[in-house]
Amino acid sequence: METLARIEITALSVWFRESGLAFFGSLTLHSLAMALVVGINLAIAFRLLGIVPSFALKPLIRFYQMHWIAVILIFLSGLALLLAYPAKALTNPVFYAKFAMLSAGLMIASKLQNLIRTRPENELNSKTVKLIALASIIVWVGTITTGRFLAYTNSVLLASRFF
Repeated sequence: METLARIEITALSVWFRESGLAFFGSLTLHSLAMALVVGINLAIAFRLLGIVPSFALKPLIRFYQMHWIAVILIFLSGLALLLAYPAKALTNPVFYAKFAMLSAGLMIASKLQNLIRTRPENELNSKTVKLIALASIIVWVGTITTGRFLAYTNSVLLASRFF
């Protein structure tokens, strides 16, 4: 807790926390980048499950470039939000659940990207690919849900208040 308190009193942490533009800009960027990543993954998963009308998957590979750029933005904006309130996140088990689901979602996205890139479309209708697509949907919904819960489930806001 003492380490978190030391981080909180750094100039950068105070600036992110107290500057409306820095904090809400990071939060907005984080939300928009998450929407892009989750949207691309859900569209592909729904297509693989046959929930949406059939469309060619190979052209969607181009969206993965945007996807991975958005992942970098998620990381940077998430780091800024973490720096603003490190104790709020790092003392909350929900944060670790979100991080685990985000990591799983990105691994699944990488797997699906590789499958779409290397396999013919008729091989993408297998039961295994459908299970991976279903797992993708579950993990991304869990990531968004736990992310929203982070705003309401913390027991510690600032560690520096204990010192």
